[in-house]
Amino acid sequence: LVTEFLLVPYYGACIHVPPPPSNQIVYVKTAKGVQMDELYQPFWVEGTFKVENASSELAAAGYRMQASKVTPYEYEGG
Repeated sequence: LVTEFLLVPYYGACIHVPPPPSNQIVYVKTAKGVQMDELYQPFWVEGTFKVENASSELAAAGYRMQASKVTPYEYEGG
């Protein structure tokens, strides 16, 4: 289970350099953990959001979030 991850604005962000700017990245922590079957799977995240810097070896994030709920995103487009 994954308990920490970077929420990024588009598919493949942070894998190629340069990463998105820090104001487009959220560092997310969840106590429950999340099963991530695919690296590029989109997620819907709910929780407490803070404007606070965080850094990892991949990128700098301008925001932090303590997730209370993380669910796979289902696209309902037409």
